[in-house]
Amino acid sequence: MCFERIDRLVSIEKFCFQSWDDRYSKGIWAALGLWEDQIDTVRDLSSAGDSDMIPAMDYLGSAKWLPYVTGRTLGEAMQKLEALLAAIPQDQLNRESQWANLVSKAVEALSDATSGRSCYGDKRPDLLDDLPATFELAVEKAALAESWPTGSPNITEHNYGKFSPNPSGSIEEYRDFILTPEEIAKI
Repeated sequence: MCFERIDRLVSIEKFCFQSWDDRYSKGIWAALGLWEDQIDTVRDLSSAGDSDMIPAMDYLGSAKWLPYVTGRTLGEAMQKLEALLAAIPQDQLNRESQWANLVSKAVEALSDATSGRSCYGDKRPDLLDDLPATFELAVEKAALAESWPTGSPNITEHNYGKFSPNPSGSIEEYRDFILTPEEIAKI
């Protein structure tokens, strides 16, 4: 097996690489980031409690261009990561590229939305819109909005199983209608 893109990103471009066994039996993760803390954010959220893990992993899984994959084995995970990198324009596989910048922004938005917050505590994580599915769509979206990706307070069918009750996007007035895991357990 040859992982020349992963090898080049780690040994020449100085990306960080981590692999870990998924707590929820999804398999083995293979992940790249510009800094270790980017990957730490993904690793920590991948093993968080269900109510925190599911929206975070849905957010990451919505983008097929982020360098975070799972496989049944380490070899399979690395093959999937290498295949993902092969689908990215090759001139983008460096620290100074738009792809690297968009990966950083996506993980930074996830980190900002979840830092010090949990569905199991008083401060709930901010909700995030799905990321563009492809790198090409991410480039288009980034060209349209300087601040993308950002958190979105909209409750959507994707992240909470029902459509937004409030078109303005503010969920503050609906906080009393969102059930905690403890309240759900009582039902």
